[in-house]
Amino acid sequence: MSENMIDKNYIIKNSHSFLPYIATFYYVEIIYLMIFLNFIYGKTFAVSICIFLTILLTFHIFSLFNKKRINRKIQLYLMDFHFAFSVAYFFNRIFTESDLTSIDSIVMLFRLVTALMEIIIIFALTDRDCGSSPQ
Repeated sequence: MSENMIDKNYIIKNSHSFLPYIATFYYVEIIYLMIFLNFIYGKTFAVSICIFLTILLTFHIFSLFNKKRINRKIQLYLMDFHFAFSVAYFFNRIFTESDLTSIDSIVMLFRLVTALMEIIIIFALTDRDCGSSPQ
């Protein structure tokens, strides 16, 4: 194997080091969700739901850093779901005939970059022991 290639075992062994940083991108999604919930249900509902989601995500990130086995599985499921959602959002915004605002462009770019990172990590971390904690 070439020295320039990244070893999959190295990625799995050190996943507790970089997965928490990838999970922090979901805070941006929570902020984006809060904007839409504010329009639909009002400020109180939007803020309370997003505070709850932020607390859950924070505990999830701490658990990832502490090598919790279940949180690695949860992170893989989150990335899988978010990847599919982001790609669908990207193509929906590209092929609809509505005008793209600057916020739409920023969100599209953010979700596309995040989706590209997620698909690489999903392939790197998914194996028969996808829930096993790196030792």
